[in-house]
Amino acid sequence: MGRPRKQQNRYLPENLRPKTVTRKSGKTVIYWLYRTHGKTEISLGTNRNEAFIKAAQLNIERESQTARITFGLVAKRYRDEVIPQKKASTAQTDLCKIKNLLLFFNDAPLEEITPQHIREYMTWRKDTPGSANNEFSMFSHIWQYAREWGYTNLPSPNIGMKRYPIRKREIYVENNIFQMVYEVADQDMRDLMDLAYITGQRPVDLVNIRKEHIFDGYLHIVQQKTQAKLRIEIVGKLADIIQDRLEKATGTHLFSTKKGEKLTARKLGKRFTYIREQAVKNNPEYANEIMAFQFRDLRAKSGTDKALSLGEEAARQQLGHTSVQMTKTYIRKAPIVTPIKESVPSSKHQS
Repeated sequence: MGRPRKQQNRYLPENLRPKTVTRKSGKTVIYWLYRTHGKTEISLGTNRNEAFIKAAQLNIERESQTARITFGLVAKRYRDEVIPQKKASTAQTDLCKIKNLLLFFNDAPLEEITPQHIREYMTWRKDTPGSANNEFSMFSHIWQYAREWGYTNLPSPNIGMKRYPIRKREIYVENNIFQMVYEVADQDMRDLMDLAYITGQRPVDLVNIRKEHIFDGYLHIVQQKTQAKLRIEIVGKLADIIQDRLEKATGTHLFSTKKGEKLTARKLGKRFTYIREQAVKNNPEYANEIMAFQFRDLRAKSGTDKALSLGEEAARQQLGHTSVQMTKTYIRKAPIVTPIKESVPSSKHQS
């Protein structure tokens, strides 16, 4: 078994690695080396994209020329050529999807996969319907590339097939549940919880806030998911948090780990899970409500409270949506309505 890859090399095509060389002039150059066999390596040059494509082609050539085209062969080429072009967070989730698909379809001849096999896969993954649906979509995308690369002319066997119905998340974090978790959180987590509620931004966008994003009296955010641009006025509680974080931050980002490393959304989630468990110990009678509380729910709480107080358009702007219809999916409380104070008055027949 080979040595595990370094974290920064996880998304590279198989057998490819970077080598950093410092020239006499002091200029640093990255060469891309491909392992042909054993410890023998060849250089694929300094152009990253060209090296990725060439490495993927060499990996394909390693497959037996007489072997049938399998789903695994196409999926691995997709992994080597397509995934490295995506953002790190997207690449990481896509690698997990491909890993599960390969467990089931790796050796399957591509053109022999039928709708029945897709249904068998979905049944196999029935315990995690959300992930199964995502892998269903990944299968379609890989098949699309298989057609573009000339491996098949057949349409994807999952066309027209149904996915698992997923109920929209409806949890609204009540103020008392928020406070129970808040009370056992450290100051970093308290700031993150406050920031999530005040701004209505996703966890990944909060941990990505850098010092240079704060200028001219605004917090400037470009949402990672949609690339929507927001300017949030730094006033009130937000101003207090920003000022405190700027004074404490030792690196380029407002939030970091205890080791001084950049805080990621994944690390934030793990930390929040631990704090939530501590809150359950202090409030066992609210265990179900606390354990159902996920950090991402603060975005929906923010949108809901904003919509109920200032209207759906104000909530749309804060969440960075392009339509009010999208914002409505985040509103998890109905507006308060008042009943008619009196019932229908009785009337006696007047003669």
